[in-house]
Amino acid sequence: MRFEGGIFPGSWTRREFLRGAVGVVAVPLLPSQSARLQRFAYVASGLGSLHIYSLQSGAWTEIQCVPSHAPGCVLLSPAQRTLYVANDVDLYDGSPRGTVEAYGIDLEGRLTLLGRRVLSLSATHPRSMAVSPDGTLLAVAAYGGGVYNLFSIAEDGSLGQRSGIFKETGCGQHSQLQASSHPHTLLFDASGRHLLASDFGSDRFSVFAVEDGQLRRRMEVSTGEGSGPGACALHTSGSFFYLWHELESTLACYGYDGASGVVGQPVQRLSWQGSHGGKTLLLHPSGRSLYTSDETRSVVKVWQIDAEGDRLLPAQDMSLGVGRPTQMIAAPDGKNVYLLSAAGGLIYEMSADRATGELSTPRRVAVVNEARSMALKTI
Repeated sequence: MRFEGGIFPGSWTRREFLRGAVGVVAVPLLPSQSARLQRFAYVASGLGSLHIYSLQSGAWTEIQCVPSHAPGCVLLSPAQRTLYVANDVDLYDGSPRGTVEAYGIDLEGRLTLLGRRVLSLSATHPRSMAVSPDGTLLAVAAYGGGVYNLFSIAEDGSLGQRSGIFKETGCGQHSQLQASSHPHTLLFDASGRHLLASDFGSDRFSVFAVEDGQLRRRMEVSTGEGSGPGACALHTSGSFFYLWHELESTLACYGYDGASGVVGQPVQRLSWQGSHGGKTLLLHPSGRSLYTSDETRSVVKVWQIDAEGDRLLPAQDMSLGVGRPTQMIAAPDGKNVYLLSAAGGLIYEMSADRATGELSTPRRVAVVNEARSMALKTI
């Protein structure tokens, strides 16, 4: 495969690249530049592998398959030169803990394992990760054990030693689903000084201050008994975030002050009629649209976001004809939205209207058995 354009000098360090990128990220690409970009997709299969695709002219071509033990979540570094993988396991080397892997990405999009780090004791089934905006820290949420781990990231993207551990406590009113704390989704805010976290098991949303490689709870908000907070997304303005309350099937918009790390009361709460399946949620890169779906209904719902960011209006119900959607992600330019379906391992592409957020008819682009998570790289 021949690589064309978009390469940053190999002699730059990661931090030099990030500093230099500040002045260029807002520059729009000309059509001729956009056409030369190469895109890659990294798909985690629950059957134990990572599938790497090259995306050219709408065609998906698999270029590599890498063994990985129960990959549950994949995440790119801000510089898109490293892929992080959370291994959704409850036992490693005879101890109850999960692991995370770091892979270097070469110019052809292929992966090379940089190393694996073990989570703290009882931090099992890691299913969510977040990388700080400056690319120096990786936060991992262990759904089993109720534990957050924080790792330093080296210049080459590999993971350093575990620097911070925070153990959650608490439970919810559903004896089977909420018998203990279950950290669900992690987000760094734009400053990187705060980590936002939903806890499905204890009906709680927390903001952690990140200081000297440690996590300190800044505040916590009760989301209501039996609500089951799950997937969340921070608005591009940084002033609001959207949160699924899975067990009560509601979507809420909360105010957020990034300077202080303080969460306000919900400014809007919308009911989702249907079953209590796991929900997926995606904010469009434009900040104008929000997409939601659930595991048991084959529908993607499109919500328009008002100019202030604190009001959602229903815009479209897109019938998929497939079950168990596990993730939705958007291309960095916002032109396409992708949906992974665990049923049949199908990956769908839909074009998105930038003004309204409305989606086109889904087009199947790839098949990966037990597709669980995907990351998109554009270079």
